[in-house]
Amino acid sequence: MPVLTFIDRKTENYLLTAILVTISVVLVVQVFMRYFVNSPLVWAEELARYLLVWCTMIGTSLAVRESRHIVVDFAPVLFGPRSVGIFRLISMAGIIVFSIVVIYYSVPFVQRVQQMNQLSPSLEIPMWWVYLALPVGAAASILRAIQQVYLQLRYGLATPEPEVAEVPPVAASQIQDKAGR
Repeated sequence: MPVLTFIDRKTENYLLTAILVTISVVLVVQVFMRYFVNSPLVWAEELARYLLVWCTMIGTSLAVRESRHIVVDFAPVLFGPRSVGIFRLISMAGIIVFSIVVIYYSVPFVQRVQQMNQLSPSLEIPMWWVYLALPVGAAASILRAIQQVYLQLRYGLATPEPEVAEVPPVAASQIQDKAGR
């Protein structure tokens, strides 16, 4: 089970870290080659752009896993703290539906691009590899949303929160005493 736990908790983090480090290194080398050697790398910006597409789609999965996507919290504030769980489930349902729509339209698109044998201009890699980020990211988001729904229904929370020790409130007089010393 440690392998599954590692995959569950760290996969997106390590992938995103590797992609962002690669983008940074490639672009720093590109700047050096362009301005100091006067011989730019023609493929560097294209690689960075395609990696950024993959980074974005993998990042959506991580955002769903950590419940860090954009949330409008007006309704839970209006209906009280008990409604937060219901609105989290509604949010996850919306993510699942949206991701299904993305997969529905992106898979045939990726297949058409693959049939055309289109290559990228500088790297000359198949363009369907780049466009494959859409259905892969959407599928990962669906899996993470289903995981969040399971956690919500089983344990009553969207993501396992680390235990935080309660810190007793400090009286204003104690703060003034310490500041005056």
